Amino acid sequence: MSNFKNFLLSSTHENGFLLFTLGIVFILTIYNFILFFQNKNKAYIYYATYTLLIFLAYFTETKNDFLDNLTSPIKPFFELTHQFWVWLYNIVYFFFVFRFLNFKKHFPKHTKVISYLLFSLIFVALFSVVYGLFQKNTDLLDSAYLFIYIPIIVTLTLYSFGLLIKVKEKAKYYILIGSLVLFISSILIILIHDVKIIDNPEIGFLIFYSGVIIENMFFSLGLGQRHKLIIQEKNTANSKLVLKLQENEHLKEKVNLQLQEKIDALNQQITLKKQIEDLKLETLRSQMNPHFIFNALNSIKQYIVDNDPKLAAHYLTKFSKLIRKILEATATKEITLEEELETINLYVTIENIRFSNQIDFTIENNADSNTCAIKVPPLILQPFLENSIWHGLSSKKGNKKIRLIINQPNNRFLEILIIDNGVGRKASQKINKSKSIQRKSVGINLTKERLENFTTSFKNKYSIEYEDVEEENEFGTKVILRIPLI
Repeated sequence: MSNFKNFLLSSTHENGFLLFTLGIVFILTIYNFILFFQNKNKAYIYYATYTLLIFLAYFTETKNDFLDNLTSPIKPFFELTHQFWVWLYNIVYFFFVFRFLNFKKHFPKHTKVISYLLFSLIFVALFSVVYGLFQKNTDLLDSAYLFIYIPIIVTLTLYSFGLLIKVKEKAKYYILIGSLVLFISSILIILIHDVKIIDNPEIGFLIFYSGVIIENMFFSLGLGQRHKLIIQEKNTANSKLVLKLQENEHLKEKVNLQLQEKIDALNQQITLKKQIEDLKLETLRSQMNPHFIFNALNSIKQYIVDNDPKLAAHYLTKFSKLIRKILEATATKEITLEEELETINLYVTIENIRFSNQIDFTIENNADSNTCAIKVPPLILQPFLENSIWHGLSSKKGNKKIRLIINQPNNRFLEILIIDNGVGRKASQKINKSKSIQRKSVGINLTKERLENFTTSFKNKYSIEYEDVEEENEFGTKVILRIPLI
């Protein structure tokens, strides 16, 4: 309890809390930029810009860590422009809310007037920061912030809350709660830091950064809710289309047999596309397992706490790259074997953090064809590696190994072997039954469905075999996956 109290009273700029907050904001920025390029929805670009500006406002504020050393050459510039970035991210926040909740449709006149005021604030901010850079002081910017920005932005915020309550959008509650949290935390930090209602100003920073995390969490939930509604609308449209085609069945029978066959083929194609889209979404939910994401972030955070910023930055880069690849994979039916190997190598690297890098993972490529020429379904190997790690190696003491061997016995099949030296299938089943919470291999069933769809147009079919491995008093499991090439 005393350690927790000391943490609360310590500087958030030195104890890693600000760095943790920046890590979350940075990942959300990348994630929403990717979503924008995939969906072309401007709400994502506004939100990504908002989180990026938050990052720019505070990333030079950390102390005694790798960011502190990394940003030391540019600290003077960001000290002079700090309030400018605060202005901007609060202004962009308004544009995000307007776009996300269709304010222009519900309140066209109000939105126009508020937008003019926001653009005026941007002009004042630009003038003040440019003047401050030439004078090398923040006197004008601070005065403008105190006497122009705060009164206007607080008034607009309270007024927008009134409009927000009237909006008939289901996702408005996420925005309303997140905005209230940030607004209250912003007021509290001003009262604590400037008015000094509490002796320890660090409490104010802790409240504010916590508010930033909570607010972004609700904003992300709101975006997720909107994305879910879009998917439901698409599914409803697809269902209506299928019903319409079924109503035309009688008409097709009267026309001729050839027309009947064409429409049947069209129905089959539509159904197959819908199944593929459903599998893509289910794959995204499976691969973006919240437990995996938060466990990975906690592991990376531990390196920060242990004062190993270089390794933390290294793994954070790999984690961001893995998330990007998983998101990209949902938009394509197939990728090259080389890309798949790179993705699963990143996945094992991130999972290996929790095992203190005890897992020896090797890839042996014996295929005759170039890995860039071989096409496979994206993320097809991840569920098998997850099973090897969590059902085979997690309960094993001593050395832990996973070998991934790629063979090409002929020009018709690609053979992939995944061999681990874990506890074996029998022991794993016993251990799993004894646990109060059991891990279900849902990903394997989904993988079979994806392989079934992938090989629809192939002459040959895929196959999956499991073998128990017993060598020198060691047990393990071998997975043999055969993917057709023609």
